[in-house]
Amino acid sequence: MSLENKNTISKNFSWIENRKIYQVFTDRFAGHKPTPQINDLKYNFIFGNLKALIKKLDYIKRLNFNMIWITPFFVNQPRGYHGYHVINFNHCDPRIAFGEHPEDYDVGDNFNPNDLDKITKSDKVVIELLEECHKRDIKVMIDFVPNHVYKTHPFFLDAQRNKDKSKYFKWFFFINEEEKRLLEKNKKFDLDCIKYDDKMNERRYLYLSFLNITDLPKLNLDNEECGTYIINVLKKWLKFGFDAVRIDHCIGPSMKYLRKLTTEIHKEFPNVPFIGECLPWGCVGSAYTTFSASYEKLLNTSTNSVENIANLDNLFLDFYGVLDGLFDFSFNGAIILFCEGKINEKEFMKIIEEHYERFKNKEFILLKFLDNHDTNRVMFKCQDNIEKVKVAIDLLFRKYKGRCDPLIMYYGTEDFMTQDRDISSESYGDYRCRLPMKFKYELFEFVNKYFKEKNE
Repeated sequence: MSLENKNTISKNFSWIENRKIYQVFTDRFAGHKPTPQINDLKYNFIFGNLKALIKKLDYIKRLNFNMIWITPFFVNQPRGYHGYHVINFNHCDPRIAFGEHPEDYDVGDNFNPNDLDKITKSDKVVIELLEECHKRDIKVMIDFVPNHVYKTHPFFLDAQRNKDKSKYFKWFFFINEEEKRLLEKNKKFDLDCIKYDDKMNERRYLYLSFLNITDLPKLNLDNEECGTYIINVLKKWLKFGFDAVRIDHCIGPSMKYLRKLTTEIHKEFPNVPFIGECLPWGCVGSAYTTFSASYEKLLNTSTNSVENIANLDNLFLDFYGVLDGLFDFSFNGAIILFCEGKINEKEFMKIIEEHYERFKNKEFILLKFLDNHDTNRVMFKCQDNIEKVKVAIDLLFRKYKGRCDPLIMYYGTEDFMTQDRDISSESYGDYRCRLPMKFKYELFEFVNKYFKEKNE
């Protein structure tokens, strides 16, 4: 399958061509307090913050990066250091804005109809970050999480408590045991399986969630009120000046809603691309919660292998004409195979040539990267072999098939940051690839010169 027979709407995203993006994991990047024990990092804030990030923008600029992607900054649950456990989309979390001792701990009030229009002191830090970035010609990508919220989000608690009497009951997918068994058997979501009658409501204590993680109830974005609220939230933040949008877990919402989201936003922000995170690995067991990816396609992409890269591309192609691009997990999968020694450089090039041949329309952005906050670090995958990491970086910076796709470098790669064990070796082991940034300035001149040569 290729893109030749697909229709698309031309949009002006030329500004993102060849951009070099630096991924900032805010809590772990700048301004954080010392952490004596690595296990302290598993669930806890260490208070890296946006104020401290602003002071490091010149550092990022000197490394010749001209765009940043920051992890979500919305108000999170007490241990949501990563930003993906949202309890209020309307505002920036004071801990993420200011660090350990926020100047003002105003987290807003979800039930206040005017809360979205309010600008807190923490929100003003986001605005300051955007202004300082743009002064330096650094674009900024917001990390948006529309698929789910944290279980203590006031809307979810209200729906749990009051069931169909709650305004927010149909903002979520409450089900009973019989319905859950049917969904698991069919391996896909079917609204007809859910009977919203009074008798059944009494037994609706189960609900759909992100990958069956019950801490993260799934939003019913196809509900008109819920879907519109999420669109209005994103509009608020884009008005402050964000340049691009990352859609977290884009296989979660329905294609119908993703089209609505992008269409509505592009009316007002035509130059803001939507780039989805289409990561199917580990999703096959919860296929009925991934509305934009079928069980069959998830099964065909459940592991990273040479053979499955073509299958992953076929899943990607479903999003063409819906989103403006995707994080290129096919490129990342091939890089992992190379770093692990399962393929050599020549075999890598063959895979990538075939990969890009499936995407002949160059307007579809494929954002290439070596690693990120959800994967093992490239240094670890290369068994701490710096020379092999350099080859991987060379492969990242190359142009393929005349494409001008942007690339991402995860914070700390310039310091050759690594980890002590695989993130899959324990539950929630991803904290091991999210260690505090050290800023080893003895490497700075070497790395700066190296990255500058790559850019040129």
